[in-house]
Amino acid sequence: MKRNWITFFSIFLSCYGMMLTACSSDEDNNQQSTVRAEALVGEWIVEMQADDIGLNDADAELDFSDGDYTVALIYHFYDDGSCWKEIDVMQAGRLADQPVDRYSTDGCKYSVEGNGKVVVDFADSEESEELLFDGNRLSVKYEEAQLTLSRATEQQTTLYQNVSDAWHGGSADIKYNVADFKPKGVDNSQWMKQLKDSRLVADLSLPGSHDACTAEGWNNPYIDFIHEMIAKCQDLTIQEQLKVGVRVFDLRPEHDLDGSKYVLRCSHGPAGTKMYVSDFFKTLKQWLAANPTEFCIVTVELTATKNKTAWGKAYSELVNSTEFKSMFADFKARLTVGELRGKVLMLSKWEYGAKPLGGYCYGWSEDMELEKQQQGHITAADGSETPLWVQDYWKDITRANKDLALLRMLEAAVTRDMTAAAPAWVINYPSAYISGAFSDNYRLNAVSANKLAIDWLDSHKGSVGIIYMDFAGMDKSPDYTKTKLYDTAGMKLVDRIIKQNLK
Repeated sequence: MKRNWITFFSIFLSCYGMMLTACSSDEDNNQQSTVRAEALVGEWIVEMQADDIGLNDADAELDFSDGDYTVALIYHFYDDGSCWKEIDVMQAGRLADQPVDRYSTDGCKYSVEGNGKVVVDFADSEESEELLFDGNRLSVKYEEAQLTLSRATEQQTTLYQNVSDAWHGGSADIKYNVADFKPKGVDNSQWMKQLKDSRLVADLSLPGSHDACTAEGWNNPYIDFIHEMIAKCQDLTIQEQLKVGVRVFDLRPEHDLDGSKYVLRCSHGPAGTKMYVSDFFKTLKQWLAANPTEFCIVTVELTATKNKTAWGKAYSELVNSTEFKSMFADFKARLTVGELRGKVLMLSKWEYGAKPLGGYCYGWSEDMELEKQQQGHITAADGSETPLWVQDYWKDITRANKDLALLRMLEAAVTRDMTAAAPAWVINYPSAYISGAFSDNYRLNAVSANKLAIDWLDSHKGSVGIIYMDFAGMDKSPDYTKTKLYDTAGMKLVDRIIKQNLK
């Protein structure tokens, strides 16, 4: 859709908007001074009937007098400061089918000022827009008219998502935007509050994210597109993952050359993200301080760092610093929820000191056979060992073999003897790829593996341990070209794992 559609729509709104609302009063302006930015987060919409306007859009060859049309102006505001704007035109009776016309931005950023003014800067142009927000209503001025938007209902959200899907199915000119598919209105920030303090951590079902930091953006602008194509496993930032309920994070703290010095950078192999490891731990620390009923588990893996000695020294200095050391919990086989609340349990596959902060993992299996997957153990700082079962089968896999490995570990997990002095800790990966390490192959695998895990959990009771998934919290994920959509079921799986603890 061409940009002159916005010009047409502005003219249309100036004619129609006078019928909808008046400008803000002085009382409204006084209320705006106390507006908080987080109150704006969500989806806002105004719908208008256009059948009596009689205006023509020459570019779309659309005559509003030739039928009954609905025009919707929609803004999406996200808690990371990004936003999205769209305008949909639909003919009555065809709302879930191909829309008549559609305009959308290529993303934008917003800020909320103290007087309730919302400034929106668009990424695809140098244009900006000013809106007014009083905590309950959002208004936009077009010409002399002031339009008032309300929070979208669940029915409206579903409707216009169908409109968006239909439009993309019929046009290659407009691309998907990841922000449109992030979960809206989901807040599982304190789901662990319902767990008893006496519950064993090993006896829980915990949603985890594989290569957790790969939605934080890439650190090399010259090859970011390559990393986006081959290394992305998540669409939600760490902060967003925490909010939707993810509690276990696959951290790759590679020792990375940054200019003339080495730093610890959250990475996926050689693909470095913008997030430093120190910022990752700061995010967890601050979030747990605000949500003390919760806890997090972090597993540590390296795949690109050559000098493990230098890495170990740098990593040990970081985690043992006064800023972070107190946030880590000691590992023990029968660690309870009450003992771990407000803290982070770190389980590392690589030694960074004589004793771990948490535990060291040995015998981590990438084999397909369950017997070999059950031969690992976790060593605590006191030297005690606890069985570790890991299904991380990802090399040279087939769809049938990966599914079999996933299901066998699920079955084994629920039959563990939790009365044992050292019950087995379980880590099970739906995550994998078939036919090459590409982001879209992680997505394609998630379509099958995440759905398979959901179906199994629907019909079984018992704790299944840590489930490490790709695209956690994302039921749909656009491919790296943003022209194809994968049904990754990541939010459904997170919800299902959380609910498993209540069975």
